[in-house]
Amino acid sequence: MRIGFFVDSYLPNTFGVTVSIESFRKNLEKLGNEVFIFAPRFSGYKDTNPRVFRFRSLKILNEPEMRISLPVFSDDTKQFKKVETLKLDIIHSHSPFTMGGFGKYIAQKQNIPFVYTHHTQYADYAKVYLKEKVVLPRLAKMWTRVFSNWADLVIAPSPKIKRILRELGIRKKIVILPTGINLNLFKKSSEGRKKMREELGVAPQTKILLYVGRVSEEKNVAFLIDALGEILKLRKDVRLFIVGMQKKPYLKKIKKKSEENGVRSFVRFVQQVPRKKIPFFYQAADIFTFPSLTETQGIVVLEAAASGLPIVALDDDAFGGIIIDNKNGFLVKKKSSFSFARRVLEILEKKELQQRFSSESQAIAKTLSEEKQTKKLLNLYASLK
Repeated sequence: MRIGFFVDSYLPNTFGVTVSIESFRKNLEKLGNEVFIFAPRFSGYKDTNPRVFRFRSLKILNEPEMRISLPVFSDDTKQFKKVETLKLDIIHSHSPFTMGGFGKYIAQKQNIPFVYTHHTQYADYAKVYLKEKVVLPRLAKMWTRVFSNWADLVIAPSPKIKRILRELGIRKKIVILPTGINLNLFKKSSEGRKKMREELGVAPQTKILLYVGRVSEEKNVAFLIDALGEILKLRKDVRLFIVGMQKKPYLKKIKKKSEENGVRSFVRFVQQVPRKKIPFFYQAADIFTFPSLTETQGIVVLEAAASGLPIVALDDDAFGGIIIDNKNGFLVKKKSSFSFARRVLEILEKKELQQRFSSESQAIAKTLSEEKQTKKLLNLYASLK
């Protein structure tokens, strides 16, 4: 099968959308399919994959850098014409914006199935990144409804997104399909744990709480600083590692907050981590802590589960099937740092609970391997032919 992925977020960005796209691309190709990707052009970035086609783009955000493609006005007309000659069997859009619209145009012109995955809560992100609280969020919701109803099939990464899409008025069939996990890459390893802790300079008896993801307002990272303050009232052998891309103005705010709370020496901010090194941070940790309420799936949560970590997160149906309360972690219903800290301490103080949660996390992750999820996606494609 010849599949076209039309995306507005892709390499060199390593957001969750890119992780999802690359996971499905690699595994679709392992199964003998050809996947062509149509994405924005990033200055200075060159693809090694010959099936990636780039289009002129405009920067809409500096930090993190986000771009929007201009396929209609592309100065590379050969790129535009090339899409029409590839004889794609199906088009899968991972964005409702310009590249998604371009994909819809090609699908309609060539009379082939059109699939859309809703990866992001665009209304929430408009509030945070574009600093507009009313008009843009409403426009984002309206456009999501219009674009989704153009699709032959809509994919939601979690029960939460399916519910939100139905509430927005999407009439088309919606199927829940989370991104799968590479179980060979993300796994529990005592050897990896020892090596990484030595590299980080962390004593074997010290307990590591881990957060992986953007350090930005919509991820609610400040909540973890408050929770850490509560934890440290009862035990001092705890360190919080915050790993991932960090938005400088917000990072400055978080560091200041940690100083004011008296926990700065217990927090480690780790920036510019190569993707291939992320699994070792999971292996070094004792508990994965996640405060975000704006997730569509939370791929990092699944990575943590595959790595055998107990998970403490604020209750959100984005994690449906990945975090099961009191089975492989805790979903904290009260949005208070005290309640969150209490659950973290409960795991730290009960070794048998930590071991049970660890085993259950691994078992849950095995049901969501990237191979299994990719086969499900192929079956969805086949159902549209």
